[in-house]
Amino acid sequence: MYPGHFFYLGGTLMENHLIAAVRQHHPITFTVANTVTSGKVADALSAIGASPIMSAAPEEAADLVAAAHAVTLNLGTPTAELCKELTAVARAANRLHKPLVLDPVACGATAFRQQINHDLLTNHRFTVIRGNAGEIASLAGVDWNGHGIDAGSGDGDLVTLAQRCANRYQTTVVLSGPVDVITNGQATRHNDRGTEWLATNVGSGDILSSIIAALLGQGADPVTAGWLGCRLVTTAGKNATKGTHGLGSWQEHFLDELTMITDEDLA
Repeated sequence: MYPGHFFYLGGTLMENHLIAAVRQHHPITFTVANTVTSGKVADALSAIGASPIMSAAPEEAADLVAAAHAVTLNLGTPTAELCKELTAVARAANRLHKPLVLDPVACGATAFRQQINHDLLTNHRFTVIRGNAGEIASLAGVDWNGHGIDAGSGDGDLVTLAQRCANRYQTTVVLSGPVDVITNGQATRHNDRGTEWLATNVGSGDILSSIIAALLGQGADPVTAGWLGCRLVTTAGKNATKGTHGLGSWQEHFLDELTMITDEDLA
């Protein structure tokens, strides 16, 4: 059992009380972060009531994983030194049985990123992989017309794509996009809320990945954590469009909405 498992009824974490439980218990969410978006991720985690911590030092990886309730590895700005941190954190998370989320940013863009992801997924177990369609297609070995960090385009059903990736790595996949697909290869859920500002804002996916980790740390099963994380981020994002004049004001409203959102808002 993960140390974040706090709130149960009949052995199952109640989905409709999960946000309240996060705000009561403040699960420690350790993110090896994209340096471009680390501040946004930390603010978003704080807004929902989680306790964020970030590090890029392999020397403290085991200690931070031990203290955390869940962990996210974000490959947004990879370096040779960061690879040591990613490996050390993944190894510690598996050894200590902590929920582990992979955000394989632009994993098909370069051979370097492809190799990092291959090594991580070959040698370590991940509770959830969260990516856009292009990233999930790359991991699943499906041809896709990607462009940088964008989802790109390709032929094929997104549910089938997500299921193929989930089965390949024996994990739960959260394929985020206009309609989010959450699947463990058998059970599949969808979320169709959202706004164009989430696609425009750099870091929306990074925020989602770490929020999913926080929900896992609170005790949610992977499919529930993936679905509720998508529901939380897209509901806040959609509500933030009211009175928004551009990306800057939307970002402020988005954090406000994350701070105020309740379990009832996500029903």
